[in-house]
Amino acid sequence: MKRLSLLLSLSALLVGCGPSRLPSDFSSGSSSDAGTRGMNDRGHEYDNMAQAIRDGVVPAEAILATIYFDFDRYTVEAKERPKLDAIAPRAKATKIIIAGYTDHFGTDEYNLGLSDRRAQSARDYLVKLGCNQGSTEVMAIGSQQADKSAGGRQSGAKDRKAIIVDANYRGPITSGASKASAPAAGAGKSAPSSAPAPVPTAL
Repeated sequence: MKRLSLLLSLSALLVGCGPSRLPSDFSSGSSSDAGTRGMNDRGHEYDNMAQAIRDGVVPAEAILATIYFDFDRYTVEAKERPKLDAIAPRAKATKIIIAGYTDHFGTDEYNLGLSDRRAQSARDYLVKLGCNQGSTEVMAIGSQQADKSAGGRQSGAKDRKAIIVDANYRGPITSGASKASAPAAGAGKSAPSSAPAPVPTAL
């Protein structure tokens, strides 16, 4: 009888050590599953933006910051921290999704884990600044949207990043939206108009 009670207690203990205790980079499914881990448990306010992130069509206006990382690194470097410092007040007042990315070098599984750690690192920094961890969600995109033509570490630098996205953004999300990057310098300024070039007439 004592042995049966001991076995039942042990079973209950094991049930209590479920997936919530697994490391953040654990992946038991396909690469598409790993990138959406935890999103199904969140409210509907995350759904549209999470899908836009997966599709690579995040509106530039919804991106609060883009943090870049060195090759095979996931710690937020000192030169990138001012970006997070600057958006902290806005991040505290909304719900955010932090999506991590990598370049195409390495295996899909490794890149998913690395992208998850990059997103987690950015979230940890924002939480230290006073952001509510319960109002943030992390997504691991890995190298799914990386430039496959990048031939070296330097050319793949733009893909080694984490983006902080306002999940409460209510503007349009279309296929013409930004490919998960911050607005380019000078974006939003109208280009000077010019008269159409004259059509040459046949002689």
